[in-house]
Amino acid sequence: MSQPIIADTSGLYALVNRKDPQHHRAATFLNSLAPGQALAGSQLVISNHIFDETMTLTKARLGTAVALQLGLRLRNSRFVKMVIFDAAQEQALWRVFFQYSDKAWSYTDCACLVLAQEVETSLTFSFDHHFSQMGLTRLPH
Repeated sequence: MSQPIIADTSGLYALVNRKDPQHHRAATFLNSLAPGQALAGSQLVISNHIFDETMTLTKARLGTAVALQLGLRLRNSRFVKMVIFDAAQEQALWRVFFQYSDKAWSYTDCACLVLAQEVETSLTFSFDHHFSQMGLTRLPH
């Protein structure tokens, strides 16, 4: 069975912004999740923190219609698992954010690390170098 892949805002935003320098790489990566492709069977895992950040950024930069379309696609995709953090996950997130306060990692970045640990994966769909600092593997390479 394929490993889950933690999705980050940088990857998701690059998918919908055709002017983003990483758009082509993001789209090619997403296609690799389809049956018969390299990462077939892998599922993108998105926390409510990433969903919030992605919707906010997309709406601010590309408009409400694009944000709504992306949100609907993420919520209805069979390739995406949405995780709403519960109280225990929020406590773990705060501990990670506090423990790594010497890093430039955002609170939302730390949420991705907590989620990766929880689902036992090291794979992330991200263009953010902070994920490499966390010991996670950024996809696409």
